[in-house]
Amino acid sequence: MEKLHIDNLLALNEGVSLEFKKSLDFAEAIAKTICAFANTLGGYLVFGVEKQKDKTLVLGLSDIDAAFQKLPGIISQIQPKPYYEAIECKKDGKTLLVVKINALPISEVCFLKKSVFRRVGSINEEIFGLNLARFLAQRGTLSFEENKSSANLGDLSEDKVRILLQKRGLDTTKHEPLSLKPLLSSFAVANAVGDFYLKNAAVLFFSKEITNFFSNSEVRVVKYRGKEKALEAKEYDSRFSDTLPELLEEVFKVTQEKAGAFSRIEQGKRVETPMIPGEVLREALTNAVGHRDYFDPNGILIEIFDDRIELANPGSLLPGQTIKNFAETRKHRNPILYRLLNDSQWGEGLNLGIKAMYRVMRKNKLPDPLFEDLGGVFKVTLSGPLSRRKPRKYGDIMERQKKAIDYLKTHKAMTAPQYAKLAGISHPTAITDLNELSAQGVLSKAGRYRSSRYMLENIK
Repeated sequence: MEKLHIDNLLALNEGVSLEFKKSLDFAEAIAKTICAFANTLGGYLVFGVEKQKDKTLVLGLSDIDAAFQKLPGIISQIQPKPYYEAIECKKDGKTLLVVKINALPISEVCFLKKSVFRRVGSINEEIFGLNLARFLAQRGTLSFEENKSSANLGDLSEDKVRILLQKRGLDTTKHEPLSLKPLLSSFAVANAVGDFYLKNAAVLFFSKEITNFFSNSEVRVVKYRGKEKALEAKEYDSRFSDTLPELLEEVFKVTQEKAGAFSRIEQGKRVETPMIPGEVLREALTNAVGHRDYFDPNGILIEIFDDRIELANPGSLLPGQTIKNFAETRKHRNPILYRLLNDSQWGEGLNLGIKAMYRVMRKNKLPDPLFEDLGGVFKVTLSGPLSRRKPRKYGDIMERQKKAIDYLKTHKAMTAPQYAKLAGISHPTAITDLNELSAQGVLSKAGRYRSSRYMLENIK
């Protein structure tokens, strides 16, 4: 552990990935923190330090060997045991113990005895009941799409199965009559090991009548006159329920129709264009349907205003994802549905990507998409020509971003901290600047989180 790293840790306040402890005397409290770190983003425990208001008191440990011996016993209470590193450090002549706890893989959950803890700010929160079920679902430990369905083969539409096969480029006439069991098993929407049964994913994609099984496979589309939400301004309100490809097709058409078109001049000619480019709307809709939390009883809400379209779907970002990094750390709450939507050629939206949404909006002189994680609801705002939000010019590079480009003309790579120091800006702003350059195709990004490096890719 380098001295500079220790100084950086000591300069921080306790938070989601950092906690200070005077000693290893309170084993249960330490174990809770380690469990919470492992279930959240990982983090650092620094022993021999105490925080008092805004002051950091470096107390040191009197017996570092005893501390090293005690630590494994504390961690042994936690199952599965997270990977950790423990390093002795010196600060002002005093001995500290720094323990780095790695986050568990998304598919695993850490238990302290029979309890589950997660990190919320600087607090270790124990999770109970419905919140625990949602937490496990978010981590993929509970999977809605994999769960056994009460439906049987007679509840599915063979025509919808044929449509998917045709989208995959197969001649279904060569497979008649359809043998549903092996086909559904190959789609991973049915269990073929032991007793055969259908998974929820099969119902969401192929059922004859989706409402017989799920009331939340629904999209509500509301159109308001003007730019504000008001009951008297509502001029259209309709709900749509269907299996996912059919639901997307219908909602996409209705949303484009209700949002309307706008005139613009291209090469001296007036042309009519949709409020929001079709490929961007497809991406937003497909992500809302493919990534939503189906454990949540609510449906997806689309609200159309004169200047924007707002899409809100149940489900927060997955652990490890934030608004700042989710475009780079794509994870799938529903990987089976994701793949089937891709096969159904709604993959055009899925493969377009968040970065390309920015590019298309900028090329059309529209404001950047706005993404918000509202705690249980993920919201996307797509602003049209009448929006007061200012568009960013495609390829527009700020003066401070040019410093990064100039630096990379003579260096192989750059990190966000290096750029922050070079440009005299905060670390979060540096990450935003570099990710924007990456989205524009100017830089390429390698690695994740603290190991991320940016390299020069293309200058136009």
